[in-house]
Amino acid sequence: MLEADQRQAWMRSRRNKRKTARHARVRQFLLRYFLMVLLVGTGIYFLANSSWRLGNLDKDIIVRGNNYSGTTQIKKSLAAYLNRPVFEIDPKNVEKDVEKLESIKFAFVRRYIFPRPKLVVIVKEEFPWASLSNDPEREPAYIVAESGRMIPVKKFPSYPRPPMVISADFNKAKKMFSPEEVKQWATWIGYIENQAGEKVQLVDLRRQYDVRVRTEKTLFRLGIPDTTLTTRLGRISSIMETVAAYRDQLEYVDLALDNNIPLKLSKLVKDKKVATKTAAAAAHPQISEISEVENKPL
Repeated sequence: MLEADQRQAWMRSRRNKRKTARHARVRQFLLRYFLMVLLVGTGIYFLANSSWRLGNLDKDIIVRGNNYSGTTQIKKSLAAYLNRPVFEIDPKNVEKDVEKLESIKFAFVRRYIFPRPKLVVIVKEEFPWASLSNDPEREPAYIVAESGRMIPVKKFPSYPRPPMVISADFNKAKKMFSPEEVKQWATWIGYIENQAGEKVQLVDLRRQYDVRVRTEKTLFRLGIPDTTLTTRLGRISSIMETVAAYRDQLEYVDLALDNNIPLKLSKLVKDKKVATKTAAAAAHPQISEISEVENKPL
């Protein structure tokens, strides 16, 4: 065989080997692709038709972090997720459904498949700030949280009721309390307690133009809670000695004015004073006058 023929045969052999190797790689790629598609499809089918579903509220949903909110209440709010594959459940949607409960501030949800499918719900509850009633003489119907959220007492009977009561119309209170408003009122209440040395028991907001605050011993009329209220509250410490002197006769301390602080005496005390003054004048004509302290500006 000539050298040229040998070279052509060698080149033809090389070309055939390359084609064979290329075809082998293509077959391997197609086989791998087919196996991958088969594996993914089988996995999806298996997951969609497997028993990895939430089948029981009591066993498959675990609630943690709830001290006052009922575990049963939280689980019932998630009843729509029963008989659904765990991997199809969006934790964000579950968290939103749990946070619809008035007593829940935040919720965090984790999904588990092994050893059995389940949801773990971790909650953070609202912190109670004050009790809310539409009448000071009635039992509170709501708990006002620090976030301004109103928590119904009937729905959450085990929720703690703060000793401080706010009296206001329920419909107006829903728009009245925002996180900023609660923070402002907490500042004012703390200011009153520090100035007067007495704990605040009641904040009467039924009339927005005539707000009143009752402490353990004293009733303060605040008037309109505007930007001047902080300045007006700053005078409390300077009058408490005088207030103590008229404690038995005092109806309330009027802080609604900017210039002075009148002390309002009860009507019964005034009637007694008039009778005492008349009797004293009859017995001692030389006594012509008894000093009055009603509405005395300080």
